Order: sequence, then C-alpha cells, then structure tokens
Amino acid sequence: MKKLAIFVILALLSCNNAFGFWIWSPKTQKWKNPKYSPLVTPFLQLKEGEKTFEKKKYQRAYREFKKILLHYPDSKEAAEGQYYLGRCMEEMNKPYQAFLEYSNVIERYPNSKRINEVVERQYKIGEYFLSRGHKQWLGVSIYDFVDHPAIEIFTKIVEKSPYSEYAPQSQYKLGLLLTQLKRYDEGRDAFQKVIENYPDSEWAPAAKYQLAITTAKGAAGDAYDTTSVKEASERLDEFIREHPEAEITSSAVEQLDELKNMEAKKNFGIAQFYEKQKKYNSARIYYKLVINEYPATHYAKASKSKLKQLEDRGL
Repeated sequence: MKKLAIFVILALLSCNNAFGFWIWSPKTQKWKNPKYSPLVTPFLQLKEGEKTFEKKKYQRAYREFKKILLHYPDSKEAAEGQYYLGRCMEEMNKPYQAFLEYSNVIERYPNSKRINEVVERQYKIGEYFLSRGHKQWLGVSIYDFVDHPAIEIFTKIVEKSPYSEYAPQSQYKLGLLLTQLKRYDEGRDAFQKVIENYPDSEWAPAAKYQLAITTAKGAAGDAYDTTSVKEASERLDEFIREHPEAEITSSAVEQLDELKNMEAKKNFGIAQFYEKQKKYNSARIYYKLVINEYPATHYAKASKSKLKQLEDRGL
C-alpha cells in the first residue's frame, strides 16, 4: 500500500503540464508550487512582475503582481502591484476590468504616486466606451436593459476624484451620454452639476449650451412641454449673450431659432383652435402673440393673414 502511495505521488509530480511542478517544504511541512508562491520579499516579487510585464507576458505578469496583493497586502509595493494589475488588463484588451483594478488603487491606496495617472487612464477608458457604437439586438439598444459602462466610469471619477483635472470633463461627458440615451432629466442634472461645481472650468460654458439643448429635447419628447421649451429658449439666449465668440454660438443661434419656431407653431395652433370654436377674441389674442413674440417665423406672417381675414369678415 505504501509503495502504491509513493507511485501515485511520483506520477502526479511527473505530470508537469497538467499539475505544474510541486516541491516539499520542510519549513511549512506542505507541498508548494513555485508558480503560485511569492518570492521572499515584496520588492523582489514586484521586480519579477515588472520584468514579466516588460516582456509583454501580460497574463503571467498579472499573476506575479497578484501575489503581492495576496501575500504582502500591507507592503509599500502593494499599491504599485495594484496599479500594474490594471495595466495588465488594459494590455489584454479588457478595459472594463482594467477600470475596476484602477478603482482599487484609488480606494485602497489613495497616497499612491500613480493616482493622477490612474484617474487619467480611467477617463480614457470611459471615452473608449463612449466612442463605441451602441450595441443593438433586433433594432433595440442593449443599453435599454443594462447600464452603459461609461456611466459608471465617469460617475466614479467624479465621486472618488472630485478635485482632479478629469472630474469636470467626466461630469460633462456623463451629461452627453445620458442625453444620447434619451435620459434627458438625468442629462440636465449632469450638466447643471458642471455649472455649479466647476463654474471656472473650460467645460462650464459648453455645459450651459448642452443644458439648454437637453431641456429642449426633453420638452419635444414630452408631448410638447411649453414650460421646458421656454426655459430652453431662455438658457440659449443667455448663452449667446454671454459667449458671443464661442465656436458653438452659431449652433446655439440655430437651436434658438428652432425653439422659437416650435413655440410659434404651438401658439398658432391654439389660435386656430379658438377660431374653429368661434371664440374669435381669444383667437386674435394668440395670433397677435405670435406676431409680437416670434416675428421672424413664418407663423407670424400666417397670423397677420389670419387677423386680416377675421377683420374682413367683421369678426
């Protein structure tokens, strides 16, 4: 029986491809596999990981850096090992997993020398997901059912690194993404936070513009919310006055004209409704409102024609 046991052990040890190489440790009285065992110091273990990383053996390098976190979690090398876990994930084309590893650097090792670089890498991962087309299945966006990864990434940057240079632009990009996903109320809130929390940043003027546009889009999708359209018009008008030289001012002017046309159309329709109900005084009020408030629209010209018809008919 004893001979059989020895034979089995030797057979197992000989199968290096299937089971790896195991050796007996007199100190611990246990079998161990060097593949999974750390080197004697965290410094040496880190250098082993870096050497493997430089050779572009990223999967193996990941295992080497992981040993530091498992066996030397309180060492000064642990923060660097955690950083390299993210780098390995990036190199293996696993951006979301890289983001998670970088998040661990910020949460567990806030004094790491890599914090600024980590936030930058997280932001670039967010932009990567933002730039990708929305995956669809049978014509329906997958993000109608699951949250877009860039939402989590940009939100985490703002929450965990609010004073970094990437916080205001992450907040702004979050607003853009939410608007793209037609989550207009959330998009409005995101742009408003850029204006309130980062008023001196270069992203604040653009956020004011996007806030107006998002307000208008939300109104158009809500059975025409007159209050929201009016608010959007006022915001665009304010933006144009405050930033006459901005590159997007011409686009803002076009958007404002479109909103004014929407408002004129709405009021012209109300006037027509009253006219059909033979409430001519009310109809005249709304026709005159269109003429006075939206003179540049074709509805103003149509309103003048309608008033003349009423006058000619003695109504």
